[in-house]
Amino acid sequence: MTKILTIAGSDIFAGGGLQADLATITQLGAKGFAAVTCVTALVADEFQVQALTPLQLEQQLASLAAVDFAAIKIGLLPSLEHLELVYQWLRPRAQTPLVLDPVLVLKEKQDQALGQWTSAFEKIAGLSQVMTPNLPEAELLLGRELLDQADLEVGAWELSQKFGTAVYLKAGSRIQGSVALDYVWSAGQGSYLEAPQAPGSVNGSGCVLASSLATYLGQGLDLNQASQAAKQFVTAAIEAADEWGVSPYAVK
Repeated sequence: MTKILTIAGSDIFAGGGLQADLATITQLGAKGFAAVTCVTALVADEFQVQALTPLQLEQQLASLAAVDFAAIKIGLLPSLEHLELVYQWLRPRAQTPLVLDPVLVLKEKQDQALGQWTSAFEKIAGLSQVMTPNLPEAELLLGRELLDQADLEVGAWELSQKFGTAVYLKAGSRIQGSVALDYVWSAGQGSYLEAPQAPGSVNGSGCVLASSLATYLGQGLDLNQASQAAKQFVTAAIEAADEWGVSPYAVK
């Protein structure tokens, strides 16, 4: 059976994070593995991210050293030290399809911290087949707003040039219009992916998109095919969303 690894944080409500990743991987017929980077909790009505120690992450990754993964998805990395550990573990696995979801945990834009994160992401992105920022993450990484379709096209191209990888830019319903719109730039070409906007929660949709993309790549689809299939899968998961987030297990 195809083996897919997610390196990600745990979502206590299971709407996103590694819970959504594993649900997605399983629903698509692969076997999911997880290395946990952090846990979450609702403390005094505040959603908190509580990082595992770098040593704990290092030991998890060492435990997985002999597993032959068909693809790997990177999710929330709570510190630059965690990111460096993951990068070093990935280097000998440069031939394994890698999907980088550049989750930014900055509570506010701080130029020095953002610059450090951007430089660190560049290292992992150089090993990846594709990165999957959402619109706010893309805006932070580019330092400007992306307001319309023309901005999406230029922004995805600039991210690809900067990070040295293909880009699946998750705009979704954030661009004004009647459709959930994403844009993929790869190998000098760009294409739009569209789906009807579904009502309800989209919590976890970015995780499901990235993990389904990784699974399809691990199952042998090329990036164009995997992107289209992942868009269809996440759209169905959004349509089946409940109060906690999208529902990959409900996708037929």
